[in-house]
Amino acid sequence: MFTFLLLINTLFVQAVLCLKLTELDVPSVVKQGAPVWLYCGYDLEEDELYSVKWYKNHVEFYRYLPSDEPPGQKYDLLGVHINLSKSNQTHVYLEKTDVNSEGSYGCEVSTEAPSYRTVKADKDMNVYVLPEGKPIIDGIDRMYDIGEYVNLTCKSRPSKPVAVLSWSINGQPVDERFLTPMQIERYVDGLESAVLSLQFHVTLNNFNQGVMKVRCTATISQDYYSHSEETVIGERLKTATPDPSIVNNEAGPKISGGQTRYRVGDVVDVNCTSAIDVRPAELQWFINEKKARPGYIIKYPNINYLGSMVASVLGLKFRVRQEHFLSDGLRLKCTATVSRIIGTSSKELTVGNLRHSSGPHVSENSGSALNKGSSCYVQVWLFWCFVAILCSITD
Repeated sequence: MFTFLLLINTLFVQAVLCLKLTELDVPSVVKQGAPVWLYCGYDLEEDELYSVKWYKNHVEFYRYLPSDEPPGQKYDLLGVHINLSKSNQTHVYLEKTDVNSEGSYGCEVSTEAPSYRTVKADKDMNVYVLPEGKPIIDGIDRMYDIGEYVNLTCKSRPSKPVAVLSWSINGQPVDERFLTPMQIERYVDGLESAVLSLQFHVTLNNFNQGVMKVRCTATISQDYYSHSEETVIGERLKTATPDPSIVNNEAGPKISGGQTRYRVGDVVDVNCTSAIDVRPAELQWFINEKKARPGYIIKYPNINYLGSMVASVLGLKFRVRQEHFLSDGLRLKCTATVSRIIGTSSKELTVGNLRHSSGPHVSENSGSALNKGSSCYVQVWLFWCFVAILCSITD
């Protein structure tokens, strides 16, 4: 019995006094060209350090062995620019970054004999490139007639990630009906440009005091966090096992609505609501791991709370068909992504400036009608003046 308790105590002590990886600090987002500190914190307890190794996408680029001279060594790897003099057993200093620096960075710590223990972890680092200049607007004229067709194209400067473009007229967002789907142009250096066209017929409402201001804005954002919830529809509606990669499932979206049983021909009508946050989340529905068709999506306004908090809501409605069911049922997943803006740029053009015109241009016929109306008022005024003179002579 004593031997058994001694063995249990020894195993407990070994479990408590063992190598631990306490912290892995890898920035999630870095601006191209900026230097980066990578930090690997660990607790050796009673062991001795054998090595610390760093990997990018599972390829080693730095190792620290106390027994070597010098202890720090680097290995050439695309996008990894190490300053060896500033790197040590806990830190690695990247003196600059480029688009090739993006990837998964891992730290592996090993101890000497007799324990020979190893711990490791990794995190992703994304590199962003802001556009060099404002977006470009093509197709603009300085003056437009009422009813004239406007066809404008906005193109963002190359960036990473690609910019999201938006149009506004006199500070008001443009109706999506007047926009074409955004196109993406890709370049050999990994950067991308977005192209978004705007077409509409000019009306008097497009002008504010004789001026129409057309603006295109390019917004660069980076995902801040992303969570998802999945539902499986088979004989009944049930919530699938939470994704183990999600640390805090309370921060994820919630799926509500639906029936307890579904058959072919039934209508699925469910809603996805994001967690409350200071930023609105972008919600997406997936059916059997494929993005849901636009015709299935129902957009709802955001839910606003006190303290500028907000939650997003997105509906999904479709009729069940036999091909929807896989071997384990119909899988519905809602993903909520919250992004942070890391750069914006815009280009504004003014049409129908009052300094050059008394207002928006109108057609030639309308102008003639206005001139005839003015001359008619002059004739009436002269007639009454003539009558007044006759009356005075008569008196």
